[in-house]
Amino acid sequence: MGKVEKAMDFEAMVAQAEAAVAALSASYREQLVADVETLSEIWASLEQGTSVNDVMSQLQSLAHNIKGQGGSFGYDLVTSVGASLCDYIRSGERRSVDELNIVHVHIKILKMIAENDISGTGGDTGARIIAKLVALTK
Repeated sequence: MGKVEKAMDFEAMVAQAEAAVAALSASYREQLVADVETLSEIWASLEQGTSVNDVMSQLQSLAHNIKGQGGSFGYDLVTSVGASLCDYIRSGERRSVDELNIVHVHIKILKMIAENDISGTGGDTGARIIAKLVALTK
């Protein structure tokens, strides 16, 4: 196979990958809504007696996935909020009422983003959200 054929094969593979990402992007919002619903269910399990450690572990795991997926599909604000939640949980035990409220604020923000289909960085609103989370998590 010559250089020209290899270049054409590479271009075809890139085009196929881009088409696959575009197809997945179209359904990403549905996945985000489902993930946020799962976050809410995990959070609600605190009231049902699930240990804080188990809840935080489950939330951190799902936040890690949300963080990784958002930017891939054009939801940079989702990635930023997911990263903030993931990092906040990972950085301490998060047992006080104030700390748990900060975790819950992250979940509420992700729900608002999903319900309003806010893609990209969210513009000025997104910048204010991130500034608020930075202030809360310091």
